[in-house]
Amino acid sequence: MTSAIMRSIAIAAILYAILLALSWASLGSDPRQATAAVVTAFKAGDLTEADILDTDTRIGAHQFNDCLILDQAITRSGTRAQMTVTPPNDLSDRTTAVCQELKRSVLEGKHGPLNFYQNYIHGHTVLARALLEVLPVRAIRTLYQLIIASLLLAGVALAMRQALRGGATVNVIFWLCFFLAFARFFGFEHFSQSLGHGPADAVLLGYALWLETTSFGAQSRPVDFVVPVAAFGALTAIFEFLTGGIPLGIALTIAGVAMAERRDDRLKSSIASACVAFITAIATMVLIKIVLTQIVFAQGAVTSIGDQLFERLAGSAQFEDIPPPTVANIVIRVSRGLGEMMGGQPGFVVMILLLTIAFGAAGLVRLRRSDLRERAMLVAASNLVLVVWVAVFNHHFYVHAWFMTRIFAWTIATGFALFAMAVAVRQPVAAADQAPIPAE
Repeated sequence: MTSAIMRSIAIAAILYAILLALSWASLGSDPRQATAAVVTAFKAGDLTEADILDTDTRIGAHQFNDCLILDQAITRSGTRAQMTVTPPNDLSDRTTAVCQELKRSVLEGKHGPLNFYQNYIHGHTVLARALLEVLPVRAIRTLYQLIIASLLLAGVALAMRQALRGGATVNVIFWLCFFLAFARFFGFEHFSQSLGHGPADAVLLGYALWLETTSFGAQSRPVDFVVPVAAFGALTAIFEFLTGGIPLGIALTIAGVAMAERRDDRLKSSIASACVAFITAIATMVLIKIVLTQIVFAQGAVTSIGDQLFERLAGSAQFEDIPPPTVANIVIRVSRGLGEMMGGQPGFVVMILLLTIAFGAAGLVRLRRSDLRERAMLVAASNLVLVVWVAVFNHHFYVHAWFMTRIFAWTIATGFALFAMAVAVRQPVAAADQAPIPAE
C-alpha cells in the first residue's frame, strides 16, 4: 500500500507540473482575441445574461460556470506566476449575475475588482483559455459535446462487440448498463456543452472506458491499477468544480475494478489499492494547490479556502437567491435536479430510480447465492459513497441540487446491472464466458 501511495503522489505531481506549464504558456496569448470571441458569443445568442437555463439543450443549462470560466480566461491581472496558479477574474459578486457582469465587462468595459478564485485548480479555465485562441465559444461547446458523445458511443460499441465475441457475460452486462444509463439519465443534453461540466464529465467517461477495456482484456498477467487510476484521480481534481466527479469517481473505482479484476485472490487488494491511488492523487493535487497558493499569494488566501469549505460543511453559507432548506424547498430543488437528468421529467426519473433500486436489490439477493456474490456486493456498496457524500456536503447538495442529483444516474446504472447480472447467471454459461480467474 505504501508503494501505491508513493506512486500516486508522483503521478499527481507530474500532472500538476504539466498543468502549470500549460497554464503559463496559455497566458502568453493575446486576450483581445479571446475577448472578441466572447463578444461574438453574446451578440449571436450563444451566451445570454441568464446564469441558469433549466433544461436548455442548445447552449446548456449551466451558464453560470461558463461565464465565470470565460471571465477568468480573458482577465489578465496580477503577476504571471499568480495567474498561472489561480486564474483571476473581475467579478464583483461571484455568486449571482455572473453572465450580466461578463457582458458588461466585454461590451461596455465595466470591470469589477480583481479576485483570485482560490477554491479550485481551474483546469477548465486553462483549457478554455487555450481553445479560445482557435475556436469560438459555440465551437468549443460543440467540441465538448462531440467528445462526450464519442466516449458514450465507444463504451456501448465496445460492450456490444464483446457480447458478439463472448456472449452476454457479467462484464458486458455491467458496462452496457453503465453507458446506456448514463447516456440517458446523466443529463448530457443539458451539461455536455458546459465549459465546466464538459471536461469533468469527459474525464469520468474516459475513466469508465479504460476500466471497461481492462475488464475485457486477456489479462495474462496481473493488472496494476495504481498508475492509471491515480492519473484519472489527478485529472478529476484538475477539472473538479464539486459537480459530482469525486464521489462518482470513487464509486466507479470500487465497482469498475470489481468488474475489471479477474482474479478472485486479488479482488480486495486491487480495489483497496485503486481507491487509495484515486484518493491520494486528489489529496496530493489539493495539497500542491494549497502550498502554491501559500507561496504565491498572501496567507489570507489559504485561510479563505478553509473558511469557505467549513461554511459548506457546516451549512452556514447562504446565498441570497436560495431559500432556507425546509422540507418543501428541498423537494422543490431536488425535483428540479431530477428534471435535469431527463428532459424536465422528475416524476419519471423518480419512478426509474425506485424501479432500479427495487429490482437491483432483488438481483443482489440472487447474486449472493452465486459465485459473483462478492463482486455484486461491491457494486451495490459503491452507492454508499454517494450517500456519504450527500450527508457530508448536505448544504452544498441542497444549494446545487439542480445539477448534483445527476450523480444518482450511478444508482440507476448499478440497479439495472445487478438485475441483469442476476438474470444472466441463471442461464447456461457459454464456454467463452469470462469467468473470474481462479487463484494460482
